[in-house]
Amino acid sequence: MKNHEIYLYGMVTKTNGFLLRGDFPKADDYGEVKERYTLPGGETGTAAIVLASLGCKVKLDGNYLGKYTKDLTHDFYKRIGVDALALRYDPAYDGIEEFVMVDSTTRTNFSTFAAYFEDYWQRGIIRWNTPNEDDIRNAKVAGIDPFFDKQAILAAEYCHKNNIPYVTIDEKPDNEVIKHASIAAVSSEYIRNHISDYHTPGNEKDGKIKLLKKFAEYTDALVILTGGGGTTYYGRGGEVKEFDAYKVDVVSTLGAGDSFKAGCIYALMRGYDDDTTVRFAAAVAAVACTKFPIGLNPPTLSEVEALML
Repeated sequence: MKNHEIYLYGMVTKTNGFLLRGDFPKADDYGEVKERYTLPGGETGTAAIVLASLGCKVKLDGNYLGKYTKDLTHDFYKRIGVDALALRYDPAYDGIEEFVMVDSTTRTNFSTFAAYFEDYWQRGIIRWNTPNEDDIRNAKVAGIDPFFDKQAILAAEYCHKNNIPYVTIDEKPDNEVIKHASIAAVSSEYIRNHISDYHTPGNEKDGKIKLLKKFAEYTDALVILTGGGGTTYYGRGGEVKEFDAYKVDVVSTLGAGDSFKAGCIYALMRGYDDDTTVRFAAAVAAVACTKFPIGLNPPTLSEVEALML
């Protein structure tokens, strides 16, 4: 595939998803597996699947594939019409694989992400591509994950240089990838674990209002602080707006945040205003929550638009 509308740079994994019958078990207890699937995943991998389902032409770039992830990844994306050929294969590397246990309200992830990034920070081993400027220049919009350090910043710089609007996700306000973004979506989980000064249990609204104003010091982006099944706070320039999540029958939350990101990218490409962008992205995520696995049954545009009515 030579022509693409959307360039995605970020994490693509091999995801083994296990949907449990009932709640996640306590330690030393037993959990019954209802369904299991092995499919591409990750923040960017899942977003690519959702965007393809919404009718978009997507080009993927990001981390290296390994001997346990290459065939699954290339075969799957070829089948759904996503260009994943830029993902480099390292035959000496296993690849990133995750095992996710899911019930209707929680998901618990087992993987080696810490070791993957420790290889870089402690040993200087890079297992992700340098972004291709031509691929970015030839897109209408982009999605840039901030996780790949200097290369992620370079992708953002290429977007800015070539006037390609882009969406990014979970990062601190002063991160360079955030600076020129058109949309930045930040999850409650990220705030809780990485910007804890703004995590205010019992007074979530106060902390998120302060964080929106902090982001406004560094970026003109539409900043969206997602709330899962609760309230999303969003705005630009320090303004604060609220949106309550759509009510749906939740089957699994696996990939909901990645689907929200995909919704933001689609909305950016279509030129939606801020309010419509948040409503649309929230609807994509909500529809995703009614399905398992997303990879085989992603949200469709008709489903999303029906929920927004």
